[in-house]
Amino acid sequence: MKTATTAPALERAIRILNLLTQAGSPLSGADIAKQLALPRSSVHGLLMQLLQTDLIRKTDERHFVLGAHTMYWANGFLAQQNIVNDFQTAISRIPELDSYTLTLSALSGNQVVYLACRNSQQAPLGFEFRMGMQLPAVFTATGKVMLSTLPQDEILQLLPELPPPYTETSVRNHEELFAELETVRRQGYAVDNGQLRLGMHCFGVAVTDYSGRAGYGIAVSLIEREVNETNRSQLVSGLKKLAQSLSASLGSLTRSR
Repeated sequence: MKTATTAPALERAIRILNLLTQAGSPLSGADIAKQLALPRSSVHGLLMQLLQTDLIRKTDERHFVLGAHTMYWANGFLAQQNIVNDFQTAISRIPELDSYTLTLSALSGNQVVYLACRNSQQAPLGFEFRMGMQLPAVFTATGKVMLSTLPQDEILQLLPELPPPYTETSVRNHEELFAELETVRRQGYAVDNGQLRLGMHCFGVAVTDYSGRAGYGIAVSLIEREVNETNRSQLVSGLKKLAQSLSASLGSLTRSR
């Protein structure tokens, strides 16, 4: 059950910032009020406060985008996450992953947020992962592998309803999701078989910290027609080496299966 916030102005400001992040193009105050179902007067006041703190900026007299101060926060967050530097260093030591797209992500509610990406130049996917990108966890390999470590009741709290499918292979209900997560637990890695984008295939492995919690996920992505049993085995093995290295840097004593 959702609890009422004790700081409604803060909640509305966060909703505005989230909307501008997702929009990808400038929005007017009227657009924001309409999409968030908020009073225009309330939105106007919050926009003025966000402008003063450089959390948003104007592109013209009526339209707004995120401001530079959000990058200051993002850089501050990443500066505390040695995992990003460790990821960039570790991937250079695993040659079997050299020619593929690799991503590092964390679970944020029912979304995965990408902390680091290396998009392949040798085998382009027609899809570019970007730092800060958020996608539904249930359609991604890293999302599935992190969700698989949670108890079912916690998953249901995060996902009382599944998001609309992205493709014809996307998981569509809790029954399908829980069956997939059980497979992930059994085999030790997750698969996105075109659920995020048709023609793209991803394998994901969890990264655990000192407490054994799967705080991060790493994935390798390639074109679906390139997948066969030989490279599946090689790629999953390479991912598990990478996960073991990153988990060790976080103080984990566990080993990838």
